[in-house]
This record gives sequence, C-alpha cells and structure tokens, in this order.
Amino acid sequence: MKEKILQLLQENDTDALKELLKDVTQEELSEILQSLNSENLTALFGVLDKETAADVFVLLDRDTQRRVLKNFSDVKLQSVTDEIIDDDVKQLLETMPTDVVHEVLLKATPENRNDKIVEIVDYLGEKKYALLKPLLADLEPVDLAEIFSELDEEDLPILFRLLPKELAAETFVEMNSTQQQLLIRSFSDKELKLIIDDLFVDDTVDLIEEMPANVVRRILMQADSETRKEINEILKYPKDSAGSIMTTECISLRAHMSVRECFDKIRKEAIDKETIYTCYVTDDQKTLIGTVTVKDLFLHDYEEKVASFMETNFIFVNTQDDKEVVANVLSKYDLLSVPVVDQEKRLVGIVTIDDALDVITDEATEDISYINSVTPSDKPYLETSVFRIYLHRIPWLLILMVSATFTGLILNTYESLLSTLLVACVPMVMGTGGNAGSQASVTVIRGMALDEIRPRDIGKVIWKEMRVSVLVALSVGIVCFAKLQLVDRLIFGYDYSLLYSLAVGTAIALAVVVAKIVGCCVPIFAKSIHIDPAVFANPFITTITDVLSLLIFCGVTLGIFHLVV
Repeated sequence: MKEKILQLLQENDTDALKELLKDVTQEELSEILQSLNSENLTALFGVLDKETAADVFVLLDRDTQRRVLKNFSDVKLQSVTDEIIDDDVKQLLETMPTDVVHEVLLKATPENRNDKIVEIVDYLGEKKYALLKPLLADLEPVDLAEIFSELDEEDLPILFRLLPKELAAETFVEMNSTQQQLLIRSFSDKELKLIIDDLFVDDTVDLIEEMPANVVRRILMQADSETRKEINEILKYPKDSAGSIMTTECISLRAHMSVRECFDKIRKEAIDKETIYTCYVTDDQKTLIGTVTVKDLFLHDYEEKVASFMETNFIFVNTQDDKEVVANVLSKYDLLSVPVVDQEKRLVGIVTIDDALDVITDEATEDISYINSVTPSDKPYLETSVFRIYLHRIPWLLILMVSATFTGLILNTYESLLSTLLVACVPMVMGTGGNAGSQASVTVIRGMALDEIRPRDIGKVIWKEMRVSVLVALSVGIVCFAKLQLVDRLIFGYDYSLLYSLAVGTAIALAVVVAKIVGCCVPIFAKSIHIDPAVFANPFITTITDVLSLLIFCGVTLGIFHLVV
C-alpha cells in the first residue's frame, strides 16, 4: 500500500490517490504518514479532506505532528486545526502533548481558538493555569483581551499575571473598562506601577477618563512626576479635541542636527515613543518647522544636516480641532501620524493612525445610534445595564410618539372628507415619503462625514436630489397606480376607480419629491448650525416627511381631484 501511495504521489495523480485512500483505515494511514519523509508527508497530508486530516493528526506521534505543523502554512492548516480543536477539551488534552495543542491552537482561526482557550481554562482549574503560559505569550493582545472578557472574575487576575510584562501592558489597553478596573483593584502598588510605566501616555489618559475617582487617584499615585505632568497636560483639552487624543511621545529633532546625530537620538529615545517613523523638526522655542522620515535619514549622508532635506510643507492640526476632523486629515492624506500644535504653532504631540481609527469607529457607532433613534452608549451591549439601555431608548421613542400628534391632527381634520379607500392608502404614502427622505438624508450625512459635502454645496445637492426625486417619483407613482388597479382592485376586489388610483399615484409621487428635498436639506442645515446631522436623520426627518406627505395626500385627493365623500 505504501509503495502504491508513493507511486501516485510521484505521478501527482491526486484523483487516483484519493480513491485509493478510501479503503485505508485511519490507523493504517497514520502509520504510513509517520514512515514518510517530510516532502512526501506534506504531499500526502495535503490530499486528505479536513475531517480525515483532523482525525488522523490526533493519531500521529508527537514528532510527526510537529513536522506537519512546521511544513504547512497557517492558511492551509487553518481548516484542519479548526476541526481538531472542535473535539471535547478533555479528549484534546489527553490525545496530544501540551506543546502540540498550543501549536494547533495558534494555527486555528482566532474566533475558534479563543473560544477553545476559554473552555480549556475552565477545564484545567486554577492550579494548572501555568500550562497555558507559553500559549498565552504567543497570542496577540487583542485576542488575549477577547479571551479574558469570557473568563470568570476570579480567574482573570491569575491568568493576567502569567503574561510577560510588555504583553501584559499591551493587553491591558485592549481590555474594556470593567475588566481594567477589576485588575487594578487586584494589583499591588508595584504591579500597577509596572503596568502604568509600560503604557503610552495617551492610553493612560483614556484609562483615567473611564475610571472612578478612587481608581484614578491610585493610578496617578503610581505614575512618575513626568508622566503625571503629561497626563494633566492632555486632560486640560476639551473632550472631543485633537489635544484629548494625542500622545506627547514623539521624536523631536533640530534643523542643525546631522543625520548621525538624529539616528543617535532615535536609538536613545525610541523605546519610549509610540512611533518613530516620522520625526518632527522644531526650533529652540519648540515651534514646528518641518518633518523628516526615517527613510529620508537613511537616504542621506551621515554628516548631512536635517535642514537641507526636511519637508517644510507639512500637514498639521491644532489642539482645539475636533477629533473627527483630525481623523479625516489622517485618512485624506494617508498619514501614519499628524503633528498637533498649539496657537503659537509649538509642537505639543501627535495623533497616530490607531487613535484615528478608534475615533472613526466611535463616530460611526454614534451616527448609527442616532440614525436609529438610540442615544449612543460608551459601553458594550452585554455590559450595559437594562435600566441604562432603557434610558438610552425611551427619550427618542417618546419624541417620535409625541410628534405623531401632528399627523393625528391632520387625519382628524380631514377624516370626515376622506373615503375608507383613501384612508387605507395613508400608511403607504407616509411610509414611502419617510423612506425617500431617509435615503436622501443618509446619503448626505455620509457625504458630510467623508468631507465630500459641505454646507456651501447645498445648491448642488438640492439640484441633484430634485432630478433623482423626479425619476423616483415617476417610477413610484406608476407602480402605485398599477398596484391599486391590478392588485387591490382585480385581485382583492376593492373599488379603486381609475381616478382614485391616479390621485393616490400623483400624491405619492409629489410626496417623494418633497421628502427627498427635505431629507437632503435638514442634515446640511444641522451642520451649518454646528449640530451633529445624524441627530436629525431619523426623528426629525421622519416627523417632517410624515406631516408633509399627509398634507400633500389630502391636498391632492381633496383639493385637486375633489374626491370628497
């Protein structure tokens, strides 16, 4: 059998090899794999389907398992390792050596791996957690934070202490505020100081902003005087400003320095800086006069002065600029970091791309919440109390409910004049108008978020939406007419005459035109008076379009077509 398999491998006849392997038991296959050299082992194991490969892998000896893990890329092995770790935790740990289990987990997809590690933690018990130390040390901070979020509170401090010092600090930053607070309370002063010393200043500020006063006092007590000074400097800026998200840890050079002197300074300070790729050139008063990248330094002679090749036409932001503006600047100009200066153009810090991504994520979350009539929350859903969720949702529901007073008033006014057939069309007209307005508003809000649309562009926006609305209105009006005649009249037997259908079709078409114009104008108006356009997206536009759609419907059916009962 082995000779036949080797022959087919040499001939690269995959189909015949798969057919042959159908008659081979898993035990026999594992023995054959163990006897092959690395090249043939890799070739044969690659032919197996993921279920068979996973079952056979468990039967291999330790040396062969390690050869398989070494010779296959993570991408090729991922589906197989996912199958392997799908086994029961006890079976997984008893059928393979611990180091092989670690390797298998590292090559699995992060989601499946993290879930399995949580199961292993629950299975091992506190006294055997040390077995996980090598595995945890090889994971990414964000994956560790995800795993820790699933652990019991009493297990978290024990496992966190297994991490190497630098990895522990990086993981701590990725954890949510509840877990951070739990860990801080379990730390000794010495442990807390080690974590704080390894955090970048901007991360420490983020931590302080989310902690209660007693925890903040303890954090500040363990920070050194220089760090406390930098923290207080950042905390004095408005919450949503560039100053509040910047870090003061950047490389500052002088124009008179040579390339050699620059490299010496970078080597000396790099360990404590958040990024070193872009360096900032200042004068004796710390005024920002240029930028230079490490690439620039590499491409120039050691004795050349920075002043001769630094970039003097650079992008910068002010400490008081809105953090969303800063994020857009980084995105627009494809920057890894942007310098932050004060009113005198003195360099006070930088905003890095990772902080900008956090801002963009937070702003998008906030906009989605407002668009769906929910007050944004700064905590994950599962960690937010029921009462707080209630408080976030009830105000908008009450506003929308009370705003329905206007539509109720209109209906009460014209109810006696409208026939039952026309009243039945009111939800369709109002719903279509509301949806049309929402389409326009969401498009404009997105354009403004990406800085593609500004208040001064309102004329262009209205002109474009008017043309779009005419096309949409004609389509909706025609389909509405056909629907009333073919579906409501012929199929369901309702007495919609041609005049009734024409009146409703005309009303719904006009409602769409008006709703789209309102939908595109309201967000721009909100932006011009410095209010978040997303706040107006759903509650106010829905109310306005409902009222206008109903007025148009009554005006068309009663005023133009005279369809009075």
